[in-house]
Order: sequence, then structure tokens, then C-alpha cells
Amino acid sequence: MNQVYARTVVQFDDVPVVLARGGQMRVLANPATVGASQLIMGHVILRAGEEIKEHLHDYGEETVFVVRGQGTAFIEDIPHSLQEHCLFIARKGERHRVVNEGPGEMELVFATAPLAPSAEKGHRDV
Repeated sequence: MNQVYARTVVQFDDVPVVLARGGQMRVLANPATVGASQLIMGHVILRAGEEIKEHLHDYGEETVFVVRGQGTAFIEDIPHSLQEHCLFIARKGERHRVVNEGPGEMELVFATAPLAPSAEKGHRDV
């Protein structure tokens, strides 16, 4: 892990887009971007029909806030309706995914804490 960081403020457009987990994801706060030591935090855009692939966190819990749009969060295969301005939590070890079932984009903000011992151990695809 690169411990050299000089930023406290990160500009949205300066963070690369990650497509591998579904949608357009930017991990804005993490050890590499701002030297975060307790959590990661990011932003996701899901187009209609897109989803964040099922995954789990072995070390922490994840909260997701729906900025806009609508869809479904599946937590341990149980569907939960998501509307604009709601939040859900996936606790440590719970399988979860999000599907945009609305006609437009779905915008999400997420945070996961505490940090795993390494980035590779923080997120496990199922």
C-alpha cells in the first residue's frame, strides 16, 4: 500500500472509474487517495438494468445511500425495495447486490468500515 499521500480533498473527476463490479464506480476515500485509515467511501452510477454484482465484506459492513433512482437491494437473497433518499446496510459477511430497476439512472453513495487488512481482502465476489 502506498503511504505517500498529500491530499485531504479529492476531486470527483480525478478518481478513476471502476467498471469491474458493475456500473460506474469511483472509490473516493481510501488509503491511496486520502490516507483513510478506517473506511472507504465512494459513488456509483447504475444505468437502467445495470447491477452491482453480488459480493460480501469479511471485515466490515457497508452502508449505501440512494441519492436518486429506484431499484432493489438483495441481501442474503432477500429483496428490499430502494427509493430515492433511503439507505440500507449490509452487515459483515452478508451477501448483497443492487439492481437498478427504474427507467433512469440510479445514483448511490457507499461507505464500508472498518477497513480490511488489504484491498484484496476488503471485497469478495460471490
